[in-house]
Order: sequence, then C-alpha cells, then structure tokens
Amino acid sequence: MSLDKEYCFRRLDTLWRRDDIPVLELKGNKYVLFSDLHLGDGGKADDFCENEETLMIALAYYLEQGFKLILVGDIEELWQFGLEEVRSRYFPTIYKAFKTFGDLDRLRLYGNHDGDWNKPFVDPSRVSPVQLGIALEALKMKDADGNVRILICHGHQGDIESDREAWTSRIAVRLYRLVEPLLRKFGKTNPPAIRSQIITSHEKIFYQWAKSNRVMIICGHTHRAIFASMSFLERCQEDLAKAKETIRRTGQTEEQIKQLRNYIRDLKRKIRREKKKGRIIESVESGKHPRPNYFNTGCGIYEDGITGIELADDRIRLVKWHRDPKRPEAPARYEIYQEGGLLDYLGQISQA
Repeated sequence: MSLDKEYCFRRLDTLWRRDDIPVLELKGNKYVLFSDLHLGDGGKADDFCENEETLMIALAYYLEQGFKLILVGDIEELWQFGLEEVRSRYFPTIYKAFKTFGDLDRLRLYGNHDGDWNKPFVDPSRVSPVQLGIALEALKMKDADGNVRILICHGHQGDIESDREAWTSRIAVRLYRLVEPLLRKFGKTNPPAIRSQIITSHEKIFYQWAKSNRVMIICGHTHRAIFASMSFLERCQEDLAKAKETIRRTGQTEEQIKQLRNYIRDLKRKIRREKKKGRIIESVESGKHPRPNYFNTGCGIYEDGITGIELADDRIRLVKWHRDPKRPEAPARYEIYQEGGLLDYLGQISQA
C-alpha cells in the first residue's frame, strides 16, 4: 500500500466537508464496526470461510446486546469473485445474519474490494436480498454534546493502488486467485490477530490528517488493528512508566505497593512477549506522545479470528473474537484487547 499524502488529504477533506454524509448519534446508541471480511466463494481461495462460524457467533451476541452494526467496507472480495459466487455461498448464513439487525440498525460503507456496490452494476431485483441498503463512502458521528467529531470510512482513500489506480490492482488480484490455493497449502495464509501491529506510512498519514482537523478517524483497509494511534507494545511501555512513577511516590500503603508490583511484573511480561516476536514498532508521531486520533478495526480474515471496534456507554474498545470451536459460547470467544473513555479521547483530540 502506498499513499500520496496530498491526494489522501484532499480525499479525506472532501469526505469531511460533504453535507450529504449521514451523521450518527453516539449518545444513547451502541455500535460495533467490522471491516475487511472479503467474503468469497467458500473455496480454497476464500480467506474468510474459516471465520464464518466466529462471525455468526459475534453477530448473534451484538444483536442480543442491542448494538447497531456498521460494516466498514471490503465485505465481499469482488476483485477475485463474482457477486453471484459470493451470494450463493453466504446468503444463508452471513447475509441473513446481517439482515437480522434491521434496516435502521445496519449501515454499510464500501471499500476498494467491494466498491461495485457504489455503482448500478447489476439488476437490483436480482441482488436485493444481498444488498444491505445503500453502500456509502463514509459516516460521521456526533459526540455527547452534539458536535460532529468522528469520521468513519474504509481507509483506501488516497491509496494509489486501491483508489486512484484500483483497476490495475483488481486485475492483479484476480490473477492471484489462481495461485492462492497453492500458497495456502504451504502455510502462506493471513497471520494471526496479534496485539502489536507495525505502524506504516499509511497509518501516519491518516493520523496526521485527523490530528490536523482535530477529529477521530475510524477505518479498516490495512488489516492492522490499531487503538488510539498506538500499538499494544507502545501502550504497555507507557503504562509501565506510569506505574514505576506511581510506586516511587510516598503515601502508598503496603497493599497498594504490592498491587503495583504485580501490575509492573505483568506489564514487563507482556512487553517481553511482544518484543520476542521481533517486530519493529514505530510511532505515528516521532518524539511526541500521539493523540488518540486514529483507530483501525483490523479485519475478519486473521487465521485465528476476527477483530472489531465497539462504541458503547462512553467506551471505545478494540475487541477480538477467537476462532476456537472448543469455546462455543460467545463470552468464551470474546476478548477486549484495549479500551478507553471515548469522551476523554475526544477531549484530548480537541486540544491544540
């Protein structure tokens, strides 16, 4: 993925200024966001099919808990597969589960791999059971005070291969379908959903745009789950520094000191585990503490499950749904990777 920064900023500026983009109320609502499912035909080149059961469990949970569903683009893999192939495979399961949320509780954005939903490319009478309302390019959200503060989009805006020159990439991906089953046979599959993700120029550019406009942006596209502009390793390192500073202060009881020491040991263990993976973690903003402007949902095609973002009860959470048939119940599959106070984050963003 390569971004033209100037082009990306123009694309995002246009979305942010458009008056025809729907604005959602955050107050009194709960939302779950999934992106990059890349539904295929169920065959060997379909990256999603092994996570089908996991997503079904997650969707049933969110429906029961009263969440609204936002699909943040690349729901189908239409660069590799035809719509009818995808429809015949997933209409009885995934599409049916989507539609249980109802027309007012289900919103869909388009990305680069399912951008055909933005065009009248087939007879609507043939696809109406599949099409989940109108596919939009973006959504906005108000904070608790009624101010529009959040932009949600797929995240391909400004990506040269996926936006400006998408037609050439589409041909390449269609050819890749021929060799993908062989690569999967030799273990070349999508990696597991790890906590620490490598920050790249893509995240940095989207972060810079959001920071310059004092807004929060939530997207997908990269398949890299990022929370509050920071990787999991960065956050552990920050929490460790704060805990060490706290334990040096006077006035702590013996029980408080004991709890802090246990907390510090746990953080050090997590940091060692993350560093052992050998991944170089860069910050979105060198030399400064990043503001919580950038969030990424991750994707639905990890080899061990699905990640997503929840907005509920003034909390924003990056969550993981594990692919594990031994844990059939929803609570056993569900894990909160990171969470924080949404109003607190929006307050930090509004600062100069």
